[in-house]
Amino acid sequence: MKLAIQNYEGLEAATPNPDDPEKFTGIETPDRLAFAFGWIAANVVIQRRYRRCGIDALPIYHPETGWDRFLLTRRVTSQEFKDEPANSYGMIMLDGEDAPRLTTPGGKTILSMGQGMREDPISTLKQMLKRIPREEMPDGKHGGRWKQRRKVYPRLFRAVTETLVANPGTVAAREIFVDDRPIDGAYHPLYLHGAALEPKILYDWMMVQLGRWAVFFRTHGGQTIYETERRTWSTVKKQIADEESYEVIKRRLEGFLRLKPEVLEDEKKKVSTARAKRKRGKKSEDESESADDQTTEKLVNTDDEVAVSEQPAADNREDTEVKNG
Repeated sequence: MKLAIQNYEGLEAATPNPDDPEKFTGIETPDRLAFAFGWIAANVVIQRRYRRCGIDALPIYHPETGWDRFLLTRRVTSQEFKDEPANSYGMIMLDGEDAPRLTTPGGKTILSMGQGMREDPISTLKQMLKRIPREEMPDGKHGGRWKQRRKVYPRLFRAVTETLVANPGTVAAREIFVDDRPIDGAYHPLYLHGAALEPKILYDWMMVQLGRWAVFFRTHGGQTIYETERRTWSTVKKQIADEESYEVIKRRLEGFLRLKPEVLEDEKKKVSTARAKRKRGKKSEDESESADDQTTEKLVNTDDEVAVSEQPAADNREDTEVKNG
């Protein structure tokens, strides 16, 4: 908590300017310190209410106020809850007096936490948890990746929260719009890598960005896509689902965001080694087959880079696991 106060207190509020899109920075929020406190509170919800209850905390960007709330919901956790309201367990609002504020779905303040998180954060966050129902996940079809996601997602969320608190200017999204058309000459990386067949909002990915550097994680930890120095998008050899602790995930995240560039060198070496093996294998095939029989290489390879200006792949696509009803 002290780090959040040290890094965010006194930072000037950043508000969106709808009339001048060029001034968009992505860090707009009503209160910079409440923004950091809100992430800490949301992380507590994830750690205590996600594994057994399935309650998620979705950061929301409003075009007029920026990052101004977290929705507490199970709607995007499983198809079983697709008809539940998007804020069925309330909201963590980042605006108003003594923000962040835990509210009802209708916006009525239940608990103001700003001052409490300064003076006695443990007690304040315990009070917040007491006001969020502890309803365990019912039996049902929650998707083939639920077992993995309930283990990995809390680790990922904690790693993102600690990175964001330590580095002002970092933002993260769980509501990601993917278009099937290029924007400024470039396709969305999740479209290129087959996460969506058509324009849609994805809720089973998490994007983290600091300045020009961005990385996308699947919430079950089975896919990672990060931006390279050549402005291409690369996948990784070892997925975060294979990591045993949030500390390792955090360190890798810091590498993707170039906070610790040396960490990324391992990622590059692994991808380069895999690429070299594929090239050697392809060369052997070329020597034994005629040119007419050669197999056309797919545009998107799960272990290779994809230039952001290239055309999207026509096959090997993967739809989102959880859809918003």
